[in-house]
Amino acid sequence: MAQKKGHTGNPNGRPKGIPNRTTTQAKQILEQIMFGQLENIDEALNKLKAKDYSRYLDACSKLFTYVLPKKTDITSDDKPISLLPEINIKLNGH
Repeated sequence: MAQKKGHTGNPNGRPKGIPNRTTTQAKQILEQIMFGQLENIDEALNKLKAKDYSRYLDACSKLFTYVLPKKTDITSDDKPISLLPEINIKLNGH
């Protein structure tokens, strides 16, 4: 019989939502590396900003996803919120 996702039958297992030790350690190591590179990242972004503002904005938008939480709608089972409303346009005769 297949087990339900998140249920192993082990009452002493890791609680749901708690990252495993390897994940926690990997995040700590990556965080230390990133803190050591903050000055270099700032310098690289400033050079990119001066050279190609469009690519600078693209790089910033990609970095923001790591520090800004995704917006969720608490009324729709934590599914991401659609930022653009659905628009239906009726054309003449179509």
